[in-house]
Amino acid sequence: MKINMINITKYPDFEGNVGKIVRIIGKISKVIWQHLTVFIDTHPYMSYFDLEDEYQIVIYTKNSISCKEKLEIIGKLIKTEGTRKNPRSKVNDEYFEYQLIVNSWKCLESE
Repeated sequence: MKINMINITKYPDFEGNVGKIVRIIGKISKVIWQHLTVFIDTHPYMSYFDLEDEYQIVIYTKNSISCKEKLEIIGKLIKTEGTRKNPRSKVNDEYFEYQLIVNSWKCLESE
């Protein structure tokens, strides 16, 4: 059975692809930004992943990723939602982030 997969190259490509299987190239981040996180029972390892266009997302994997440089990840794109936490704000803005439940990954040669 062939799976239709979408190649994501830029952060704006995430919109419209939630729930789909996507392929993304990037690397495990050395700088951690603040993100919403969720618990995925089947994918207990969480990593911060830098996209090539300087955005960062959270990814969930079944095992720890050992790649030190660029890698390709394939998985299901999800949208994690929450609300802003500033108690002084009278506006209750909805907030969301795109994240990935990774089915497979592979290390790529350094370019």
